[in-house]
Formats: sequence, C-alpha cells, structure tokens
Amino acid sequence: MKGPLALWRILIALIACLGPTLQYGLMVYDETLVSAAVKSVEFFSYFTILTNMLAAAALTAPLAAPRSAFAAWAERSGPRAAIATYLAITAVVYHTMLAWQWDPQGLRKVSDTILHTITPIAFLLDVAMRGGQGPTRWIVAAKAMAFPALFGVWTLVHGALTNWYPYPFMNVAKRGYPKVLLTMVEMSVAFALVALIFIALLRVRTRLAPSAAAPISA
Repeated sequence: MKGPLALWRILIALIACLGPTLQYGLMVYDETLVSAAVKSVEFFSYFTILTNMLAAAALTAPLAAPRSAFAAWAERSGPRAAIATYLAITAVVYHTMLAWQWDPQGLRKVSDTILHTITPIAFLLDVAMRGGQGPTRWIVAAKAMAFPALFGVWTLVHGALTNWYPYPFMNVAKRGYPKVLLTMVEMSVAFALVALIFIALLRVRTRLAPSAAAPISA
C-alpha cells in the first residue's frame, strides 16, 4: 500500500494513539504516586480506552512491524470487524447515554472527541475502504463477544472491591445487580447484532472487491 492510502493509515494511526495517550496524561497529571497508580487502574478499566488502544495497535502494527504476527492478525477481516464493532458501540453509547452528563473543556475536550468520535469514524472508514484480508466468517460474531464479556466480569469484580465503576449503567452500588446484569445482556445482544452487520458488509465487500486490503509495503 502506497501513496494517499498509506498517508491515510499513518494519519489515523497517529490520531488513534494520541487519544488514549492524552487521556492518560490528563488523568495522572499532578497526582501522587499512590493516586496515580489508582488512576492508572481506573484508566485501563474503561471500555473506551481499551477499545481505542486496540484500534491504535491494529492500525500501527502493519506500519511499524508489517511482518509481525500481530500485524497479520490485525489485517484479517475477522479482527477488523470485531474492532469496528467495539468502536461503533463505544461511539453510539457515549453520544446517546453519556455525553450529556459532562462538559469537557480544553485538552479534555480534544481527548474526548478523539476517543469517542474521530477514531471510531476513522477506523470504520478504513474498514469500508480497505476491507480485510481473508474470509469473514459468521463465527466472528461469537468470538467478538469474548472481549466485552471479559470486560464485564472485570468491571463487576473490580467494582465490588473498590466501589468504583467506569459507567453509570454498570454501577451496581446505585442500580443493583439485577438491573446491571440485564443491561449487560442487552449490551451483549447489541454487540452481536452490530458484529453480524459488519460481517455481512465485509462479506459483500469481499465479493465486490476480492483484492481489498492489500498489504502495506515499505
């Protein structure tokens, strides 16, 4: 991959890396060592952060280490469909359920926009333009559920130990386990449906453009 498409991949990879990096700096800035450690755990307990970091890694690896196993994995249709699903859910949930609850300013606004809007849109555009390598199997929808499921388990365990929850709709202390578990089931259905949509779109795209997602060349 050369020319404008290569420049596009470099640009969105840099942006995807900037979002989590900036957000982490804002969270731990001027904190004590102990407080910074706590904030660090909380930082990595946000689905938004984990998803953006995964997207950043998937976009960067083919550029920085094109012959690595991770780069090959990141260019496959299945993983790209899964990451697109995570980012789409992240953006929709944030803009429909969370954005109105706070008003970030300055660098926080920049970070917020990158994490919840720019990176999701950029990655989805990249998938639309390049598709992915190899077949896109329907089983990917089931495999894609593993990451959100593990995140849900971690959130409940970590929350039970610290009484801290990354999102209001997962706050067991305020909503109780029945409502939170119901929300998790509903979110699981949403993840599965969105994943199936992306898989279907990639399968159609592969039939229309079987040579999509050419490997990146130096």
